[in-house]
Amino acid sequence: MQKALSLIIAAAIIYSIVQMKMQSPKETSPTTKAEEATEEVQTAQNVQDISSAEQDNVPVSGNFFEKTISRVLINALKTEEGRLFFENLLQPMNKPITDGQYTIKVDRDLIQSMFKINSFGEGKIGHATCGHIVSVKYQLLDINNSLISEDTKTFTLGSKIINPNIDAVIVGQMVGQARQALIPASMDNYKLGDISNKSPYKVNIVLNSILPNNYINVDEVKIFDDEIAYKTPLLCGDKVKFMAKITRLSDGAVLYDSVEKGRQIDIKIGDINYPLIISYALHGKVPVGTRTVIARGKSFKALGSNVNKMLNQDIIHPDEYLMLELTNFQTE
Repeated sequence: MQKALSLIIAAAIIYSIVQMKMQSPKETSPTTKAEEATEEVQTAQNVQDISSAEQDNVPVSGNFFEKTISRVLINALKTEEGRLFFENLLQPMNKPITDGQYTIKVDRDLIQSMFKINSFGEGKIGHATCGHIVSVKYQLLDINNSLISEDTKTFTLGSKIINPNIDAVIVGQMVGQARQALIPASMDNYKLGDISNKSPYKVNIVLNSILPNNYINVDEVKIFDDEIAYKTPLLCGDKVKFMAKITRLSDGAVLYDSVEKGRQIDIKIGDINYPLIISYALHGKVPVGTRTVIARGKSFKALGSNVNKMLNQDIIHPDEYLMLELTNFQTE
């Protein structure tokens, strides 16, 4: 049913895009980065406009098929999960990894959209990943910007020491950067002081340090999904079971295979005894389909020690490319 609904929605979007292109003149000048950014903002606004149209009781028009598709879209967009699904869906399609295997290149801004994250400053050390020990200065504020609390803490991303969702806001941040985010009520069942779990609240964070100094170079990592869904994604500290396979791209040698081992991996995202790339790949993953990750060997080292529950670290060359495949997700 989920796949059928995704197919219907995707078809409706493609149909709408084709209609818009037929009704608008072709551009003759090359697209600049600024124009691309403007188009992304407009796409998000269009999604919001569709949702607002339903709230304003705007009637749908067209033949029976068009009306049916429109109502499916409108019903999906009534929920925050549905809107996030569309924001993640309306991204450029990449070429297939192999012939006949069509995939979607993942835009990791899904978490940024969920929590309305804004970053300030460049930063030179990082990025923070689930499992890193971080020191942060933070403020929690209500929706009217009244201060609830502020403090400086050192903790492991995934331990949820401050709040269940603040860890997710810090992931990807660099030392010296500041971030502002909005924790929506629908994403949090945690009561914060006098703020009920039906009220959104804000957080300001400055990242002071990250340990150990083992980081993912995000520019070198490619992530692909073969299925999408409007479900809540996995976050730091979540528990998940899955099957995994690691292949060395230079010669096709399989370094790890859950099928051969005869068991699923069962971890909390941020477990330092597993390769760093595992937590990086799981954070923000909607637990359906297969996620394929291509990264250098150094990302497959365990984060905090020489203990690596998946691989013999001595056989991993830091600069060789490995492919990680994650599938058959089960969540609590």
